[in-house]
Amino acid sequence: MMVYRVQDAEGRGPYRPGFSHRWADSDGPIMLPFYEEFGWSLTSIPGRFLPGEFAGCGFRALDHLYRWFSPTECQRLSGFGYVIVFLYVDRVLAESAHQVVFARRRPLTDGIVITPWRGVLDAAR
Repeated sequence: MMVYRVQDAEGRGPYRPGFSHRWADSDGPIMLPFYEEFGWSLTSIPGRFLPGEFAGCGFRALDHLYRWFSPTECQRLSGFGYVIVFLYVDRVLAESAHQVVFARRRPLTDGIVITPWRGVLDAAR
């Protein structure tokens, strides 16, 4: 399965302690983080997250990503070096109408294809 995701050069998503306030709109759409939406931690559920796997959150389609991040948030994230990528995943750990939590054997920086922000950033202008 292929998913889209927003990440930096190290494969980290933008939701990090002490960083979200630098890019997130205070009045943007409210989407629940995976641990609130699904009610569990990837590391605490036996059999969910296997040793040697890399996990992340993403979207099945670009329009899902665009619903999650506003055009101005995308513009800020781009300025911080974040890109939209698509990658193949080995397993889906949880899925909703808003997001996909996945696991893969390869690091989140391996085998990715970068997708331009262009369409989103044009919409912000």
